[in-house]
Amino acid sequence: MKTAIRVIALVMIAACVLTLFTACGSTLKGTYAPAEGSGTITFEKDNKVKGEIFGLTLSGTYSIEKDEIKFETEGLLGIGATKTFSFSKEGKSIFIDGKEFVKQ
Repeated sequence: MKTAIRVIALVMIAACVLTLFTACGSTLKGTYAPAEGSGTITFEKDNKVKGEIFGLTLSGTYSIEKDEIKFETEGLLGIGATKTFSFSKEGKSIFIDGKEFVKQ
């Protein structure tokens, strides 16, 4: 009986830890603007991202793993690019490669 209770307790703890890790912001939602400078980055559902910088609109997808964010952009003639940056989040701000973006 004690063994069964221990197994159930361990399974419940593992489920809580797994839920905690999967709930940690692997996605973003909303529009962010640089704290300094102009432009915006809009994070949409399905890990889609759009950016408006210098009058140009860029689009693609993004993914977040640990302390990195990876952007895959769709380019001209179907040629895209992938770029990875350092990433962190603090309150209403995100930091991409050390630059602050504030949620609008």
